[in-house]
Amino acid sequence: MNEATVKSPFTAEQEQILQGWTTYYPYLIMGLIEALRVVQGWHLCVTTDDELYLAQLFKTNPHHVHEVATFFPYFTQKPTGRKRIGLCHGLSCSLAGSDKMAACLKKTLGVNEGQTTPDGEFSFETMECLGACEQAPALQINDRLQGPATEQSIADLAKRQSS
Repeated sequence: MNEATVKSPFTAEQEQILQGWTTYYPYLIMGLIEALRVVQGWHLCVTTDDELYLAQLFKTNPHHVHEVATFFPYFTQKPTGRKRIGLCHGLSCSLAGSDKMAACLKKTLGVNEGQTTPDGEFSFETMECLGACEQAPALQINDRLQGPATEQSIADLAKRQSS
């Protein structure tokens, strides 16, 4: 890469963690996805500045980093809530009422799908198959399966937050 050096949007400690992903795997570029996961956790999104810095760190072009960051739904371009709720809307979950649970999430959280609550605590989105058809409609928080979404489980989630 012959571009000017990009200023880091990370702390020295964070840079050290990202640098570790450049040597963890046999090939430099193999650590990019793990570095993106860490950045998503820190910033609750992957910004253009993050992409530019990672391109420099992993000795690739920014377009490649952007392609990876936008291919996987785990990575977002705008900040999510600290608790990112995913509701499956695959066939089994749809038949089990995921549309009704999405409406319940919208009402309970007071935000539309893809938005974040004003306090930054929650965001929710519908997702393709979570691979948990036996728990339809499957609900996850921050990539951790919570079981089937019910009006009660959604109300409990909101209650836990307010207490």
